[in-house]
Amino acid sequence: MTDWVSWFRYQLKASADGFEWALTQIPAHLHDRLPPDPGYLGTWSPVRHIWHVTEYERCLVIPSMLQWLDIPSPLEEEWPDDDETWAKVTERGQAAIVSNFQRARQQQIEFLEKLTTVDWNAPRETLWGQKPLSMVVTKTFQHTYEHADTLLRMGLWWEVILEEEAEKSKDADS
Repeated sequence: MTDWVSWFRYQLKASADGFEWALTQIPAHLHDRLPPDPGYLGTWSPVRHIWHVTEYERCLVIPSMLQWLDIPSPLEEEWPDDDETWAKVTERGQAAIVSNFQRARQQQIEFLEKLTTVDWNAPRETLWGQKPLSMVVTKTFQHTYEHADTLLRMGLWWEVILEEEAEKSKDADS
């Protein structure tokens, strides 16, 4: 494969669309709640998954892509992926968090157009060690699919698990 830009434009767009669609499969009243069965559905609310992927891309991926464009990164902060930071973010609201994801993803897609002459297989020092740009962008859509999988499991099984737990509780009370 030689048309890296087209391939990754498609992957970044498709994985973003799937990620956002996965969120819509979860009833809106559950978006800020912790799921039941953390072993299967995870320990984060659905909207925290969106925030996590956004911050990963904003703090790690975008600065890495800028390296290949020889543009200094305007971002000099660490990836704030912890409960304390999340507690402060929830005040921004779900719509803002989803919008921030869309903005970060669109920025990466736009960067791709400037990377047509880059050797996508030549390694450079990155946050992941000596890696080519193809790995950096591949990791982006892999990470998106990973979290989309969790959101899809939530959409498919959250309410089923709640019903099963209620039934077990009812049976135990009998």
